Amino acid sequence: MTIRPVPLPFAWFAVLALAVVLPLMLGACSRSPKEQLAFQHAEEQYQINQRNAELARSRPEGDSSRDDERSRERD
Repeated sequence: MTIRPVPLPFAWFAVLALAVVLPLMLGACSRSPKEQLAFQHAEEQYQINQRNAELARSRPEGDSSRDDERSRERD
């Protein structure tokens, strides 16, 4: 059983198809302005949550009751 090489015209067609289809697929994956805004908001909220978690870890245990009251006031 021997493996035959792919005929050259078919190989060129495959390369050409990849060269055309790949940029089209990558371009279709861009986010809409609303999606970009939502993603930016989620990223900012993640950073805020990370800072708050770090602050909560660094505080003594007795200070957590004041933080709970503050978070309820914000909601």
